[in-house]
Amino acid sequence: MLLPLPEVEERTVTRRKLVIPLATAVALSMGATIAVCKGSAGVMLGAHVGRQYDPTWQADFEALERAIGRKLAIDNDQEDWAVMPNTSRINWDIRNRRMPMISWTVSNHKSDPAAGCATADAILTGSYDRQFEKQAAAVKAFGAPILVRFNYEMTGNEAAGCFTGFEVRENPSLAGSKYVSVWKHVVDKFRAAGASNAKWVWAPGHKAYETGEWRLFYPGNAYVDWVAVDDYNKSDTARSFAADPGINAFYRTASGMGKPLMIAETGAVSDPTQNPDPQTLWLTTARIYLKTHPAIKAFVWWNNPGKLSREDPEYGGSGYVLQGPGLAAFRAMANDPYFQQ
Repeated sequence: MLLPLPEVEERTVTRRKLVIPLATAVALSMGATIAVCKGSAGVMLGAHVGRQYDPTWQADFEALERAIGRKLAIDNDQEDWAVMPNTSRINWDIRNRRMPMISWTVSNHKSDPAAGCATADAILTGSYDRQFEKQAAAVKAFGAPILVRFNYEMTGNEAAGCFTGFEVRENPSLAGSKYVSVWKHVVDKFRAAGASNAKWVWAPGHKAYETGEWRLFYPGNAYVDWVAVDDYNKSDTARSFAADPGINAFYRTASGMGKPLMIAETGAVSDPTQNPDPQTLWLTTARIYLKTHPAIKAFVWWNNPGKLSREDPEYGGSGYVLQGPGLAAFRAMANDPYFQQ
């Protein structure tokens, strides 16, 4: 658990007769939390709340925290390629002793949606180096650990084809080579700028672990701080998280890599007409699974409507938004001591 800031300051004054600035105290506290998560039992619990660019994100995030009766440990925020980092949001997270996670896509910012995305070739030729230098300096200035989930779901999301210049499935080997080169280029730029507080989260979708394709895209342990997966129950059928092929393939693959593991995105459809509804079963089985798979150190819910495989026009649910018995299951997880790192 993160120490409350008044306790950090009081101990500092009493024991060392020094006054540490508030931002430094937060950074020390958050850094200690990362160390605890790597070496001890327990899971950091987090969420992505609302749609991208949602002006009510802060109120919605706080509403979820009130609903579960505690502050979350991770705030997963999608951020624009060109304008990352969102300084106000990250500072808000740090003040509230959350770990900010920047889910940094290769698509350009919302003011110019027709511009497509940043391509691997353009990145590697240095077209964005000045941008990286500014972004790295901004991340460094926070003085606290920032999770950076760069170009996630690289083997299957809609932006992957734009990034590589072709559909990944047409030539996975070449796509993987481009991806690894870009990842190393970006990380090297941040390290050269002294932004050692950026903690790099590598997060393909679950199918990459099931097929073994992840190997083509992994940049190596020296360039990765967390190994993660994105996996959902997108169907209208209740399914067990513990029996999910993607989750189990992820754990079999990644648990021996010497890195803390993260469920970086997950969700399930809420349908209280079923007993149990898909969201509740996904969460209750996840709670059990995580306790018996200790390499997993973080679990982050995707709390917005999302895109569902169900296309029934009469379906009145709201996607992955926690509600009803599903919200109760998430609340129970949040108040389980194992999930209060």
